Amino acid sequence: MKFSCLKEHLVYALSTAERFTGKNLALPVLGNVLLTVRGNNLTVSATNLEYAAEISVPGRGGRDDKVCVPAKVASSLLQSIEEEKIDLEGKQGSLLVKTQARDTRINGLPADDFPIFPKIKKIHGFSAEGSYLKKGLEKVLPAVSASEFKPELSGVHFLVSGSNLRLAATDTFRLAEATLEIKRKDEKDSFSFILPFRTSQEVARLFGGEEIYVAIGENQAEFVSGPARVVSRLVEGRFPDYGAIVPKRFETASFLGQKKLLDAVRASSIFASKLQEVQFSFGGGEMRISSSNPEVGEYHTQLLAPATGKTEAQASFNYRYLLDGLSALDEEEIFWGINGGDGAALLRNKSGDDFIYVLMPIRVS
Repeated sequence: MKFSCLKEHLVYALSTAERFTGKNLALPVLGNVLLTVRGNNLTVSATNLEYAAEISVPGRGGRDDKVCVPAKVASSLLQSIEEEKIDLEGKQGSLLVKTQARDTRINGLPADDFPIFPKIKKIHGFSAEGSYLKKGLEKVLPAVSASEFKPELSGVHFLVSGSNLRLAATDTFRLAEATLEIKRKDEKDSFSFILPFRTSQEVARLFGGEEIYVAIGENQAEFVSGPARVVSRLVEGRFPDYGAIVPKRFETASFLGQKKLLDAVRASSIFASKLQEVQFSFGGGEMRISSSNPEVGEYHTQLLAPATGKTEAQASFNYRYLLDGLSALDEEEIFWGINGGDGAALLRNKSGDDFIYVLMPIRVS
């Protein structure tokens, strides 16, 4: 194997692939990356058997072949090199890395021991604007359940219907849903799947402005855009039918300034109790925000909040969950509807419901 390329392209590919490697004493090869040269293209592959990635690197090839080397060693070495151009050569299972100032050999494992990169037998497919999918995933990811008790809540639910894609996540305390437009050749069939949290994170991190093509196979999904391809297993199970828990009516509703409310909740969090509780009460055209902690002190503030419905209302919320929802909203004014201290509250932008955030209050006995 011989190949020459720019350092920045190879560093990006290796640092990305390193995040897809795994630690397994029985299969040490999972901690490696596979470098494959075909013509003037180098492909960097990595997998932990749950998800896998391939990143293409442009350059000048000299001899087609492949070599398997430790991901962390290769990535760390490349980041320490100052020269812009790098020459690679595979020799007897090792990788020779050459620049004007350095000659380095990285010992590897047999390339044939590296797992075969999974191939998708496509059942469904669609494409989406990369920036929109990235933004949608970033909005719902905080609501994914961290518990493994209910595997179906441990990822992001994708529901494709017509030319719309709904992304949803819940940990039973809050629910986040983002809706975006997609492109499909056949818009008749609706389908859904649950993408694991870690894969959803990587898709949001790896893909950006370019269009992303998504293919769904039997218990697998593939994401392709630009030089990168990601394949992942899907979460087995049925995502809950959450439509019934999204409130349609509210005891009290108000339009509020997003930044002012965000800043007020952040300040109140400093004085929150061990339950991470912040109290909200509506009345007299204002919303009063308060929190207290015997070890820290007390916090009180109020914001203008002309409300409709019940003129006097109060509820307590977990400030961390509330901040996640507020941070995902991107308009100057937002809608907040509450149903007292027992019912679900809803946050959304003033102009529409392309993103909604449902939050259960903390019940104070």
